[in-house]
Amino acid sequence: MRAALFTLLLLASTAAGALSLTVLDVGEGQALLLHEGRRGILIDTGHPGKAAQVVRRLSSVGVEQLDYLVLTHLHPDHAGGYFRIRESFPDTPLLYSGHPLPPDVQPDLVRWLDRSIAEDGHWRRFVAGDSIRWQGGSLEALWPTSFSGANLNRHSLVLLLRYGDLRLLFMGDADSVVERELMARGALPDRVDLLVAGHHGAADASSEPFIAAIEPAIAVISVNRENIRGYPDRRVVERLQRPGTRLVRTDRDGELRFRLRCGGGAGGAACRGGCCIEIDPGEAGARR
Repeated sequence: MRAALFTLLLLASTAAGALSLTVLDVGEGQALLLHEGRRGILIDTGHPGKAAQVVRRLSSVGVEQLDYLVLTHLHPDHAGGYFRIRESFPDTPLLYSGHPLPPDVQPDLVRWLDRSIAEDGHWRRFVAGDSIRWQGGSLEALWPTSFSGANLNRHSLVLLLRYGDLRLLFMGDADSVVERELMARGALPDRVDLLVAGHHGAADASSEPFIAAIEPAIAVISVNRENIRGYPDRRVVERLQRPGTRLVRTDRDGELRFRLRCGGGAGGAACRGGCCIEIDPGEAGARR
């Protein structure tokens, strides 16, 4: 079955330029690219086997300079491409929580990543309360607030992108325990314009209270076809197909592109203040 390639145009923020979010189709894993012109921020890399593809894709969309590389956590499907990305962008600042791990952590690739990052001269700790300004927007870490144990998913970075009136939430592999903590702390916006769902749509994330609290206008699941772990969970899919939410998935729709720019009177499928979301189905085509 041919997969539709969805282009979602999010109209926001400044009159000059357009900030884009591309959810790369990396199969089993996740890699998100924020980009404007020749500059970009890469949030996660996908697994090692997709790293060369990610580098080529950055080039094909015109990104010549990575201003930041962000790793939500060190599971191979999110951070395994670190070494290949480092070869292409050796001086890019690396943002990571610095989650302390035991010396015998498994799998081996997690241990290798942990040791390499500790020796990375461009590594900078990034945890709840930290933020960066970039291209007229801000990227803020909402989680983790502290470290307790070696559970990588539970210490995954949760990131909030503010761009004009829009709010985009990237959950990494954070689970429902993290969701409850974020709600209890009042850390979440009252409504989210775009959600990248946690843990690839697994049953341990995207809980009903969480989805009801943030009311996402657009929900994205980054997942591979015929996932052996059963992702995305049927109940999660049902929650994200709630009235008022548009659900898209990389396993069915391929690469997903979102463009953010100022409205200038434009309307769309969802609006907040002067910012609107327009959904353009683009052209159907082969998966990337």
